[in-house]
Amino acid sequence: MVALLFTAILLPFLLLPAVLAVGDRWRARTGWLALAAPVGSFAILLHLALTVAEPGGRLVVELAWVPSLGLDFTFMIDGLSLFFGLVVSGMGILVVFYASHYLDDHYRHHDRFYAYLLLFMGAMLGTVLAGNLLLLFVFWELTGITSFLLIGFLHEKSESRDGARMALLVTATTGLAMLAGIVLLGQAAGTYEIAALMDGAARNASPGTLSAAFVLIAIGALGKSAQFPFHFWLPNAMAAPTPVSAYLHSATMVKLGVFLIARIFPVFQGVELWAPLLITICFGTMLLAAVLALLSQDLKAILAFSTVSQLGFLIGFYGMGPAGGVQGDLLHIASHVFYKGCLFMVVGIVDHSTGVRDIRQLGGLRRELPLLAGITLVAAASMAGLPGTLGFISKEYMLKDMFAYWEGSAALAWYPLVFVGVASALKVAFSARIYWGIFGGPPSEKALAHFHAPGLGMQLAPLLLAGACLLFGLFPGLLGTGLAALQTAGLHDPTVVHYSLWHGVTREFLTSLLIMAAGAVVFFWLRRSFWARARIPAPLRFDAGFEGLVTAVPKWAKALGLALRFDRQFDYLAIALGFMVLMVGGYWWTQRTVLWPGLPTEADFDPVRTLVVGLIALAMAMIIVMRRWTSQLIAVSIIGFLITFYYVLFRAPDLAMTQILVESATLLLVLLLLARFPRSAEISEIGWFFSGRRQAVNLAISAGVGLLATLAALMAMQHRHPDPSGDYYLANTVPLAHGTNTVNTILVDFRGFDTLLEATVLVIACLGAIGLVMRYRRTAEEYAAGAMGPAGYGLGRKTEKKAEEADQ
Repeated sequence: MVALLFTAILLPFLLLPAVLAVGDRWRARTGWLALAAPVGSFAILLHLALTVAEPGGRLVVELAWVPSLGLDFTFMIDGLSLFFGLVVSGMGILVVFYASHYLDDHYRHHDRFYAYLLLFMGAMLGTVLAGNLLLLFVFWELTGITSFLLIGFLHEKSESRDGARMALLVTATTGLAMLAGIVLLGQAAGTYEIAALMDGAARNASPGTLSAAFVLIAIGALGKSAQFPFHFWLPNAMAAPTPVSAYLHSATMVKLGVFLIARIFPVFQGVELWAPLLITICFGTMLLAAVLALLSQDLKAILAFSTVSQLGFLIGFYGMGPAGGVQGDLLHIASHVFYKGCLFMVVGIVDHSTGVRDIRQLGGLRRELPLLAGITLVAAASMAGLPGTLGFISKEYMLKDMFAYWEGSAALAWYPLVFVGVASALKVAFSARIYWGIFGGPPSEKALAHFHAPGLGMQLAPLLLAGACLLFGLFPGLLGTGLAALQTAGLHDPTVVHYSLWHGVTREFLTSLLIMAAGAVVFFWLRRSFWARARIPAPLRFDAGFEGLVTAVPKWAKALGLALRFDRQFDYLAIALGFMVLMVGGYWWTQRTVLWPGLPTEADFDPVRTLVVGLIALAMAMIIVMRRWTSQLIAVSIIGFLITFYYVLFRAPDLAMTQILVESATLLLVLLLLARFPRSAEISEIGWFFSGRRQAVNLAISAGVGLLATLAALMAMQHRHPDPSGDYYLANTVPLAHGTNTVNTILVDFRGFDTLLEATVLVIACLGAIGLVMRYRRTAEEYAAGAMGPAGYGLGRKTEKKAEEADQ
């Protein structure tokens, strides 16, 4: 069983090398190989659901990874994880099959596309099956990275690049807030294991801590599911190829926020902010997104805003949930997966066949696309909640829960019912608009100008999804039996719900008829003239504001850099160090009576060490009085080698060896760099005035920095900790780190993460430096003329001009 679970998660990752290897040769047929991953994962998860899972049961599989941080490879099998795992892998089968027909040989880089898709699929499976919050976050962020690659797959288009950047910035930023909440919860509960948290490990945590943790985690969920104020990124992500939109933005990634709220329901449901936060934001988003869908003209934008609207309901539904658990949530999610995945594929086929996505330029395609017209009719009817479809069943039970919450006299009891009712009526209107705008009315000349009929293979996946909407709408008990087996302890009310098509003439049925009638009135009223000139008003264009902010940040940074003279490194260094001397020195001077460390006594001086320090000071004076770089470089090297000798006097041979190696390597690299400089740069005349005034400023700042360092050293010597950390490392370097060199074990074991991050920063800096060096190469004429600038620092005017042209 453990092997099966790990296989289901790792199968998409294991198939990546094969897809990359054959992609260039197989091209469009690469999808048939990629199809093996979702088929295999779906089969395994279905087997586990039928043989292992039981209603309310839970099975935890754990593999140690970083126990000291509470991070293990823990995966959990319960009803919620299996349901979402089946959705991810099942929709993955249909999307990959659809993509193999949609992405013909005119598309490039099939290998990369399917590799990104499989990587995303594996990350999604890891997220929904994770049994540890930190592991969940790792997979969560991996979905964000892979979605960035998929949204920006057509990177030659500016809208693809902008949409990918927007999605990454929003989801990554909100993800950081989520990480803070996870850490806060883990520290308060003493564990990051989801099973333990669901069993009440955090019950003794303070209410304030739980509230803060919930708000931070909710920010991550709302950002991922595109809820207000983060709702703007999802419509802009529609620049991705349609298979990506059908997979990421209807059935899987955007539902991660829904999944996360469901997963933490048993942990935070009793928190005071749970209901007000989720109900207010999410049902408000539901109505706002429905209005924006009504005002949109692009087919994918209409579907994107309708997705945001439905996601608002799905998350807000958990906000209304009582302590005993919810009912019907999986029904609502399944209904949305079926009709929205189908409609995204339909829009992709229309775009593929006509090259048009503007609904005002479509129409009359029912004769050219009769099968697709029937598919769209069923899916749009399910989205509108018309009888005979799964959407109608979902809406009936949705209204039942709305009325029950209203009667419960809870806080904001009227809010969900009113907002859901209005949003559902608008949903009827734009559902009818989608069908009529594509297939109704007279034929569109622009749509037929370059029309080509799609094959049956491309229409098969949406046909199956539309069939599911119809089958489970007429026989909802079939779906209800399967969903009843996926109940999750702590999330679901153990009472079994028997879904049926007809419940009699109830208030829910009458309300549903009223919603459909209101939606029909809105559709026929707006169809006359409004939709031809409908636009989203500027105050609701959050994406424009976000893009303006993203564009403004580099400009502000550039203005700040110019003010601080980032382009003149020696000037900037003087400003930064001078500011530090003034701030730290000024504070120390105001507190000098308390912070004065006292002067060292004669016993503190060692003759040999004092001699070495005196030689170092002499070498520093040589740097100040000398004017040629070569002489200054020799003086700097002398200082480095004298410091090496100083380490030897303190009986630290390892530090001495490190210092001499670094000093030698640095000397060689600087010599190689100086060899590329023109001779005019050899004389060191640095700064603003090229006069002794600047030298005096440099001397004053240097003396101030040296004085601060001296004071800090004296204060550290006089305020020693009673239990120094060095004793701990010396005592534990062998038993814990299995090494005899304490310095080495500190670097690579006790503080290994620090070393890893420092090495990462150095690698990033080296890559950036290499990019800058390779960006521009001087000609022989520029080298002879001294194109490095008047004093050998910074770029010359000609170089700056070329750099600006390259930026543009």
